[in-house]
Amino acid sequence: MMRKIDVISFVGEDFYSSQAPEALLREMDRNHVERTMIAPVEKYTAVYNEEGNRMVADICRRWPDRFLGYAVCSPWRGKQGERELKRALEDGLTAVYFNSAVQGFTISDDIVDPLIAVCAEYQVPVYFHTGTPAYALPFQLHFLAERFPEVMFIMGHSGANDFSGDALPAVWGSPNILLDTSLNLGVSIRALAKSEPDKVVFGSAAPRSRLGYEIQRVEEGIKDMETLEKVFSGNILKILKL
Repeated sequence: MMRKIDVISFVGEDFYSSQAPEALLREMDRNHVERTMIAPVEKYTAVYNEEGNRMVADICRRWPDRFLGYAVCSPWRGKQGERELKRALEDGLTAVYFNSAVQGFTISDDIVDPLIAVCAEYQVPVYFHTGTPAYALPFQLHFLAERFPEVMFIMGHSGANDFSGDALPAVWGSPNILLDTSLNLGVSIRALAKSEPDKVVFGSAAPRSRLGYEIQRVEEGIKDMETLEKVFSGNILKILKL
């Protein structure tokens, strides 16, 4: 059976969504997903960074063979935020998640540069939500990736339908950006994988979407088995420290 690694799902509870790790594990087992990269839900991304980081780290320690954890940090926290990000990465988290639309900055704003410098220091991949104007757009990530060519970025949702047409031009000339399939239509996924088969990675964004449904859309969009294997696991395994 083809290996599957989900590059983005969320855990915790807030006003808009909730998902316990046990429920996510059941969905992973039902859909034959080997590992999932988890980030805390929005309230932790926006405000309660340390609490979210500790929660995710605890979950990853409890199920080390199933989960990899994203650290979160708001760039508005300045030096305190840099210290918290370093603490979280030293606590075992293996990537960093940003949603600039809820954190209150545009992706290409240099306010985030000190935190990206920490990511470069620790050599961890960085996931940015995209698809929300005017704070989180594909070309904004292109400009940030140009400033930090040593960091590997994941373009969350690849523009999420409304801006999916910008996803491919945004990665041309940017070898350090991967394209996440979550929340995209099968036709968009097909176009991404046909043009950039070595840059597309599978994500579900659960519980915003259903894991099984996101797998189905990828399988409907990509018929070539070699490309499908790259999307489901091969491309992300190249950058993860497992």
